[in-house]
Amino acid sequence: MNATSLDELRGAKGRDPVDEKMEQVRELLVGEDLRRSEARLAAMELRIREIETSLGQRLDALAARIDALAGETAADRRGSFDELAKCVASLGDEIRRIGKS
Repeated sequence: MNATSLDELRGAKGRDPVDEKMEQVRELLVGEDLRRSEARLAAMELRIREIETSLGQRLDALAARIDALAGETAADRRGSFDELAKCVASLGDEIRRIGKS
């Protein structure tokens, strides 16, 4: 407990003794609860920062995976489009051949 000593009380110039006593009473009544609450709040803030960091890393990994999938999809789309173009060209050649017959 952080009770004020008598020497500190006597040496406190310009302080109202009633205010000092009220502060001591306040410390006795709620001091421990305040310290516990502050400790819990600090622990929760730390946990929130950890969660934010973890979430940021996961979002970065997810964004990288989405970019990779988008690249793969674009490559597949280009390959399909090239194959379709070849089929259309082949079909056009076949139609011309049939038309000449």
